[in-house]
Amino acid sequence: MPEFRLPAVIHFGWGAVEKLRDEAPRLGRRAMLVTGRSAMKRTGIADRVSRLLSAAGVDVVPFDEVESDPSGSTIDRGAARAKSENCDLVIGLGGGSPMDAARAVAGLVGLGGSIIDYVRGKAIDRPGLPLINVATTAGTASEITMVAVVLDEERQIKIGMRSPFWFARAAITDPELTMTMPPAITAGTGLDALTHAAESYLSTGATPPSEALALRSIALVGEHLRAAVADGSNRPAREGMAMASMIAGMAFANTGLGLAHGLAHPIGARYRVPHGACCGRLLPHVMRHNASVVPERVAAIGAALTRTPITDPQLAAAAVESLLRDVGVPSGVADLGISAPEIATLAKDTLLVGAIRTNPRKVTEEDALKVLETAAQPR
Repeated sequence: MPEFRLPAVIHFGWGAVEKLRDEAPRLGRRAMLVTGRSAMKRTGIADRVSRLLSAAGVDVVPFDEVESDPSGSTIDRGAARAKSENCDLVIGLGGGSPMDAARAVAGLVGLGGSIIDYVRGKAIDRPGLPLINVATTAGTASEITMVAVVLDEERQIKIGMRSPFWFARAAITDPELTMTMPPAITAGTGLDALTHAAESYLSTGATPPSEALALRSIALVGEHLRAAVADGSNRPAREGMAMASMIAGMAFANTGLGLAHGLAHPIGARYRVPHGACCGRLLPHVMRHNASVVPERVAAIGAALTRTPITDPQLAAAAVESLLRDVGVPSGVADLGISAPEIATLAKDTLLVGAIRTNPRKVTEEDALKVLETAAQPR
């Protein structure tokens, strides 16, 4: 069996953020706290984390410049500041973008140069600063993985980089921190978790442990996402979605993903569609595309999602579309009004995304074009 890697330690549960008082001083004494531009301040979570760190004797250097799609220039600024401030630890706090940015900043401090050098293929051959990631959404699982997605501004494409050097030394998933998410973000991040689990299950890199984790994650999404979107104060639903996200991350960190993510990265970079919702929109179309080579596995996704004995892959894709409707997210990308020439460009850009390497059906430019054209049809 291939390697199965995870962060050094994972803390899950209500109040798990308090574990920062133990983990941070074990790893460093001067921490760069990487966040987005406003949400962590608005909700008070950044202040709470800063107080926890200060009480543990860890100095905090805030870096609150991360965009919804972290850019190469932002990562470079963060690494330069971490060096100038003599930081010996990086802590990511937020959703996927701040945690990805924290991972890339921590890695770049050890590597030198610009992060775009590594986006474009330079080897990540050594560790950087120790990293702790704290999730405040339930979908990206960036606290668990070794992947950082960075926007190459010149080419206007998002590229995911991965390295075993980039796992967090401690990962914290606390459902309490997700309680402030509004319905639209709850839906989008939940669909991200679903897509992570589904594509991990279909991946050519799947193993028995990853398959078990992926199917369990899919079942948890089917059980809890609608309730979490309908009522953000529903604690069992929030806990279920936090668990779904975390264990999907355990799965796909070790298997890779597929064509839904391959398509979502160029669409997100050009049209600024939130990543999780974009993945969810594309998932049923990609499931139908992959059904020609792995029909039983596509059907199993629908069976796990609905907890019914689905054997038809078309019904599995329809079950995902039903979930999309229920949480207020359209299937496909017809509403974006993407022109035929733009679709052709997006298809070409899809081939640059590493996620397609583990798609169960080999992806050609023609395949990407066909799926995009289908997804762009009004439904």
